[in-house]
Amino acid sequence: MSAERPYRVLIVEDEELTAQTCADHVTRLPGFTVVGAVGTVDAARRLVAAALDRDGRFPFDVLLLDMNLPDGHGLDLLQQLRAAGFQGGVLALTAATELSVVRRAIALGVVQYLVKPFGFEAFAQRMTGFRSPAALLAGSGRLTGQEQVDDVFRTGQRRGVEELPKGLSAGTLQAVLDLVHDADGGRSASEAAAGLGLSRVTARRYLEHLERIGRVRRRARHGGRGRPEQEYVWAPGAPPA
Repeated sequence: MSAERPYRVLIVEDEELTAQTCADHVTRLPGFTVVGAVGTVDAARRLVAAALDRDGRFPFDVLLLDMNLPDGHGLDLLQQLRAAGFQGGVLALTAATELSVVRRAIALGVVQYLVKPFGFEAFAQRMTGFRSPAALLAGSGRLTGQEQVDDVFRTGQRRGVEELPKGLSAGTLQAVLDLVHDADGGRSASEAAAGLGLSRVTARRYLEHLERIGRVRRRARHGGRGRPEQEYVWAPGAPPA
């Protein structure tokens, strides 16, 4: 797939409001475009069949798939698409959390699973997870080694940051990460708070989370009066921000 072309997204969702919300969310994400939205298994089958008959290619790269559709189960549709050769990404959008459904979804290559209701942050985080693995898997040849293999199998992560403690957002976390990465030296919680318009307590929560997952490390800043202030610096060997 060309790096310049946006990823084409098909929405299979029978709830009109949810389908429209997904479409609106996709339009906010760079590198993605909605190519259609259908509400039934049959409509999805007909759309795919028409495209395959016309040029032999699937008309989408990423599938947003509801599980419980009026005329069948989303995973039955996905099984047929996989059998027909669809190798793209699938984001399950569903209220279904039964283990049997989750296990089957995993077996069919669903690597992103979003439980309804959901907000834009959670949606964007999972959609962004499709991009770098898809780029690595495009074309032919081979991966360069373990690092690229790990990148492919880290599909659920966004730039190395994924599951967040309650109260933290992916966007703010990335802003804190960028602040530390771009700094000439370390950044204290007070400096991060001042730079991003956060409270000191909030900035410290983000910095401590980044330390726990290995993106930054904490060290004492000497040279002032009293107890040394704690600062956070880019961790050696951490992936790019």
